[in-house]
Amino acid sequence: MLNFIICGIIAIWILYKRVIKKDVVKEYPLGLPRGTVRALTTLLIVTFPFSYLLFDQTIPGFIINAIFILVAFYFAARKTIKWRIETIIKEMKPDFDLTQEEKKEKYPLYLPQYSVRISLILIIVLILTLNALGPNVAFEYTNTLLDLLLIIVVYVIGSVIRAYKNKKEKERIKDQIRNLKNYEALTDVEIIEQVVDEKPKKWQLRGKGILSILMSIAITIALIFYTVNFDIEFSIFSLREILLLTINLYYGFRD
Repeated sequence: MLNFIICGIIAIWILYKRVIKKDVVKEYPLGLPRGTVRALTTLLIVTFPFSYLLFDQTIPGFIINAIFILVAFYFAARKTIKWRIETIIKEMKPDFDLTQEEKKEKYPLYLPQYSVRISLILIIVLILTLNALGPNVAFEYTNTLLDLLLIIVVYVIGSVIRAYKNKKEKERIKDQIRNLKNYEALTDVEIIEQVVDEKPKKWQLRGKGILSILMSIAITIALIFYTVNFDIEFSIFSLREILLLTINLYYGFRD
């Protein structure tokens, strides 16, 4: 339950910034800084073993495997295509920053840059230290290789879906460039600027927002099932493990 309390406090902070302070990031789903939902759900899972340490219970092996894979995925370098293009434009056009109002970038959870990554490292170190000095809780034995393989496969499935989505986006951008006014007279930098400055459509943001909410609900239900020790077993995996895997599918799709 400790992880729900910690993430509940963070969620209140996010709602305060988003609703009360109206700190809305319009170009991203739910009006939140990029990566906020991913950061919150990752913290929800990574802090989950604290409950097992508190009550001196065996930590499920699938949880441990999921944590280390999630942390590895989270620390992978991620920069948006828009960020790369804007960097190129700035190199090609030195006065680019002067042509538009510079926006202060918002980071996940409305916290300073690298706050989530540093927190993840500290949480894992704290869990291992407390377990070594305290109750020395055992890790439940599972087929680690099979767990890791399934986690990676689910991530790859999400990546395939993302690749298809990116292919469609590439075709749309080609049509958009051809339909620009005075297309033939524009320089390459001017074309790129117009494409980059295009605002995302509301239905796209709404769809991504719904996906983020569904993933968060699935993860929360999975962790509640672990907390109350409820599960439905299938041939190889269980319901709560399948629900927990949705975050890897989400990582692959939204990476």
